[in-house]
Amino acid sequence: MTTDGVPRPPDWKDLYHLAVVELDPAKLTNRITDARNAILDRIQETISVAAHYQERQELTDSLNGLRVLQQEYERRVQQFGEPRTLPRRKAG
Repeated sequence: MTTDGVPRPPDWKDLYHLAVVELDPAKLTNRITDARNAILDRIQETISVAAHYQERQELTDSLNGLRVLQQEYERRVQQFGEPRTLPRRKAG
């Protein structure tokens, strides 16, 4: 997204959603990291504003969701080994 020609980073909610729906295990760790960093940045931005209580709760819940997703990923790596990239499907 851009505002006045200045590119803005993706919204933390968008990055969280991308991590949660990522099917390619080879990409999952990066998706989790991107979402976690965006959430932590947003927490830092809103920490001193009492009006953002609801959003901070959503941010905390999302961080917990990412933690569970990361733990599940690590458990699968331990059980089945390192992930391989999924083959791309042909459009059409």
